[in-house]
Amino acid sequence: MERTTSASTRSTGRSTARGMRPWLAAAAAAALSLPLLAVSVAGGTGAAADTGATAGTSACAYGYTSQATVWFGADVDSGVPNRETRDGCTVMDEIMADAPFATHGRFVRTVDSVTRDLVREQVLTSGERRDIIHAAAASRVGRPHPVTGTRSVDLSAIGLVGYTVRATMPTDAPGTLAALAACGFQNIEPSGGAGSFYGYSAAELAPLTEEVGMAVPSLGVSLSNLQNDLDLVISEAHAIGARYVRISGSSSWTLADYSRTASLLNEVGERLRAEGITVAYHNHGWEFETAEDGVTGYDVLVRETDPELVTMELDVYWAASVGVPATDLFQRYPGRFELLHLKDLAADGSFADVGEGTIDFAEIFAAAPLAGVRYGFTEHDQPSPDGVTSACTSIGNLAALRY
Repeated sequence: MERTTSASTRSTGRSTARGMRPWLAAAAAAALSLPLLAVSVAGGTGAAADTGATAGTSACAYGYTSQATVWFGADVDSGVPNRETRDGCTVMDEIMADAPFATHGRFVRTVDSVTRDLVREQVLTSGERRDIIHAAAASRVGRPHPVTGTRSVDLSAIGLVGYTVRATMPTDAPGTLAALAACGFQNIEPSGGAGSFYGYSAAELAPLTEEVGMAVPSLGVSLSNLQNDLDLVISEAHAIGARYVRISGSSSWTLADYSRTASLLNEVGERLRAEGITVAYHNHGWEFETAEDGVTGYDVLVRETDPELVTMELDVYWAASVGVPATDLFQRYPGRFELLHLKDLAADGSFADVGEGTIDFAEIFAAAPLAGVRYGFTEHDQPSPDGVTSACTSIGNLAALRY
């Protein structure tokens, strides 16, 4: 499979820490209460108390952050600041108002029209408009991503979410990891909390994964870890070679809570980026069901986080379980999904091994370049007859998949 490396560098001199190989270049909730979101992080101010406080007072409440740039994917960052325009909106809000776009031409024409008006209104210079149009034209937005049935999955970018084998990892981690490696897994994403992954610290787990030839691109930690133990999170990631740390949210959050979380992720992301680590958010279904005026909690997280600092780890099962196809999200938010949780949805709504349910993984893999995917981790929340068998079935099906 053809591979390319893409890393965007902003005109401000801020460079991304995502120097890994993109994937497919060819082609349990932390029930945390709201007060926790105000805890300061590593001497910083924590999630901004004012974020979301003016929700509903602008035309683009919970819109794209003005702290980022006009950005259509990791390799097509215009470098132009995402300035505020009118009524609390930004350049990206104006451009992406009609997303997803049916064709690439329609997207570029929209960018051309919007930026022409913004030059007239002195929000953009002519040079900035030119840079934005150039980025739009180079992007994958609106382009077709057909399933040809001729491409195979790059298994070197496939891993397993450790939650699948949580029953055996605490008692026989070496044996579990050896069995996973034997059936083709080259990566694993341990789940737990900083300092304790199935009873191991990352430093203790590292030699076990190394012995069987498995890499650890990502660690699953808690939101509380980011708020209160960021130095430990960094230490754990470095100890095992993880380039991502991911967290989940709470089903009780309002849109204002998602906005505060986005602010926190941006702040933490700045610190982590200096350490070569990217923070990721892993969804369940409730992020798509919490909504106001057509804006969901997931929309808030994606729009209000800086793509240079924060990425999304899309769980395709949970999104599909509430009627949101992964490919629709890829079209709406190109380049924002560096990590995927690959879980299948059975016809009755339960979990299934990858390739045994109703989700069209060929379509997901075909559209992965648009999404910016680098790694996919298979997962089964209720594996049968056991975690290793379930995991091996999933990777076997991915090995046979042609997309």
